Amino acid sequence: MIQHDLQDTLIENRLLAILRAADASRFADAATVLHAAGVRVLEATLTTPGATDAIATIRKKLGDEAHVGAGSVREVSDVDISADAGATFLVTPTVNPLVMERAHERGLPVICGALTPTEIDQAWRLGAAAVKVFPIAAVGGIAYLRAIRAPMPDIPLVPTGGVHLADVAKYLESGSIAVAAATPLLGDALTSGGSLTDLATRASEFVAAAAKYVSRV
Repeated sequence: MIQHDLQDTLIENRLLAILRAADASRFADAATVLHAAGVRVLEATLTTPGATDAIATIRKKLGDEAHVGAGSVREVSDVDISADAGATFLVTPTVNPLVMERAHERGLPVICGALTPTEIDQAWRLGAAAVKVFPIAAVGGIAYLRAIRAPMPDIPLVPTGGVHLADVAKYLESGSIAVAAATPLLGDALTSGGSLTDLATRASEFVAAAAKYVSRV
């Protein structure tokens, strides 16, 4: 998957689900539920022990029907282990030129994490497929996104961090290429005894909210 392919995927889906937990034992099961509900873009964070094995398992289980990325990529070595696990894209929390360079060498598009206008512009100039604005809720949410987009309307943004169901339409209406959701979407599904049934319900609601903006730019 190259840069423009990932951009097209985000436009076609508008929603990215973030899998982050104390361990990755439930990642594959949750991914299956998310996929059945219509979520096609998933991120498994490397801060979770067992994440790379989970990426490989999910890729084998869902095949090309799902786009499975590695998140929390901070080191050059993270790029390689993610690529070797079968990740189709990377998500970083920060702007790291060395990580970006290695990702390009491995043929992996990057959703690069940034917050300030300078960081967002730098991430885009380094070749990010899209820029993850994180943590969006902590710095003003929709108001901050609109302020950022005013001077940089050409940069595809993915607001991340505290994105709830009610926020999906607001962010997409304001020009985001997609939204990324973690706890408000996953709930307790990644924990032992967590409800996959409730996850299916939440996922369907998120997908329905995002679907109104599919293919709109």
